[in-house]
Amino acid sequence: MKLHRTPSELKARADGRRILAWASSGSSQVAALETELLLPEGLEPGQLPWDLILRASWEPDHADIVYQPQAGGSPRTLVIPVSGEFEVLAAVVREQVMGSIVIQHHVELKGEIGARLIARRIPGDTALRWSVVFDAGIDTKDPIMRERADEALSTLRTSLGV
Repeated sequence: MKLHRTPSELKARADGRRILAWASSGSSQVAALETELLLPEGLEPGQLPWDLILRASWEPDHADIVYQPQAGGSPRTLVIPVSGEFEVLAAVVREQVMGSIVIQHHVELKGEIGARLIARRIPGDTALRWSVVFDAGIDTKDPIMRERADEALSTLRTSLGV
């Protein structure tokens, strides 16, 4: 693996924040910072804090980043083109995403399917962000499913004293 200098335009976009790893993305770059994933120029949102990213998968020419814009909201997927060597970036993204998870608990809401209740560290803060990620097959707009998930989350939080 060759070491490459961090492009000056990426340093400028990072605005003094520490760049952990980066990869080329078209005419821009995608970078892992201490508190977030900095997305290529022109992609919205411009950055994703680690606690919002549910998972990332890497292919030879792109990364699929699945994130949840708000607790209980429907996950969204960003497809980010990548080129060249991105293995270090992929490893750092995985480490940062997994490192943000404090608690992860699955509850059954309808037969064996249900939801994951997740508490994650908010980057740069001591607070936790709780989210509910419903399994495929659960209608996230069904008020009964939402009520069951809310009850399960309340029970979990009470049992943990948070």
